[in-house]
Amino acid sequence: MKKFTYACVLGLVFCCALFTLSAEQVNLTLETALDMAREHNLSLQSQFIDVNQARRDVDTSWNLFIPSVNLSLSHGGQMGVFSDASTTISGLQAGLSVDFPLNLAVRDQLETYNLSYEIKQVTYAQAQAEIERSVTKLFFALISEKENLTIQERNIELAQKQFEKVAANYEAGFASDLDLLTAQLGIDRLLPEYHQAEISYEGKLLSLKALLGLALDADIVVHGDLPDWKLTHTLESLKQYISSTRTLQLYALNAASIESGKKAQAKNALTPTLRLSTGYTINTDAIKSDPMANPFGGPPIPTGTWTDAFQYSVSVIVPLDGHIPNSRTKVSLAKMDDSLRKLQLEREQTKIQLEQSLITQVRTLENLQKQMHVARSNLTLSQRVYEMNTLQYASGYVDYFSVEKAQQDVLLAEQSLLLLSFQYASALVDLAYDLQLDVNEL
Repeated sequence: MKKFTYACVLGLVFCCALFTLSAEQVNLTLETALDMAREHNLSLQSQFIDVNQARRDVDTSWNLFIPSVNLSLSHGGQMGVFSDASTTISGLQAGLSVDFPLNLAVRDQLETYNLSYEIKQVTYAQAQAEIERSVTKLFFALISEKENLTIQERNIELAQKQFEKVAANYEAGFASDLDLLTAQLGIDRLLPEYHQAEISYEGKLLSLKALLGLALDADIVVHGDLPDWKLTHTLESLKQYISSTRTLQLYALNAASIESGKKAQAKNALTPTLRLSTGYTINTDAIKSDPMANPFGGPPIPTGTWTDAFQYSVSVIVPLDGHIPNSRTKVSLAKMDDSLRKLQLEREQTKIQLEQSLITQVRTLENLQKQMHVARSNLTLSQRVYEMNTLQYASGYVDYFSVEKAQQDVLLAEQSLLLLSFQYASALVDLAYDLQLDVNEL
């Protein structure tokens, strides 16, 4: 009975542990990985804070119309030190002042807030697209590496089976020592590359966990296949998308922001400002004493007087220093003009670079398509050669070295096609990112 109870407890613990392990495992497809990156990526969260700050500036831009309000409260007095001067102790002095300047630059300052918010939004969208590109390429790299490990495992198993056949033939006297050593060497040659592929796969997993905001010790498993994408657009049809990319949009928005800031500074420094000011003060005298009024000494005689006053002013301030040639205002505005011209040149240069990169990317994709066609043909031929060498070795027409070489050729052909497929998918992802398009639109 005790043994039965002990066995039940062990079984329960084992089931709980198995359930816990399965619960901690994260199964990832490309879509779930992208969703996790959008929600948990630390870099995107930091960028989103900037967006919220810019949004707050827009929502609270009405505070430009709030006047400057100040409240003052003081208490003090005076008394003689070496003379018999009268002593005055103020009870309380309070004041309230309101200052409200009006200038034509307010409208441009509001526009600057709106442009800054739009720039942050586009910057965030660009950062998100970059994260999505990195996650997609890394996910495809993991799928490719996983398939590569499967290919190598299959080849190691095949090499092991061939070694067992050669060993059996060797025991029967139908295989030489060279055949046996070659078969063993064939297995040993496959193991280092397989272990290196395992290390590469683990490294890519760590990178993906970091992008997704997961703990580095999280257990994740990727599921999926390399996509069967194909570029259908011509080079000329793709060039039309260059002008609408986020990179060029940011240049236009930054130029508009500088222009708005320039207008605001010019109006603030060169146009009149209407200033409305009001104030109200109360002054109470708590105690006043005159030594001549009470020659026999005694406590001071309180007077209990108080005064108040209301002031207002309406003034027009006309700045003159900004109109002087080579003044600080003129130099600052000239610098903004230089920034605008520099930004325009950078935009034109970036546009040329994007077009140049587009040409290179399209040519690379076309070349990869040709290489993939050749790689498929090589794989088919390598498999036929391997099958023929296997049959001829069984019939005694070739040695095992020919079989081992044919097997290596099949492995290299499979890996070559797999690598080209990954490179093609990765290049399409880069092209879609640069043109701000969905891959399916290419």
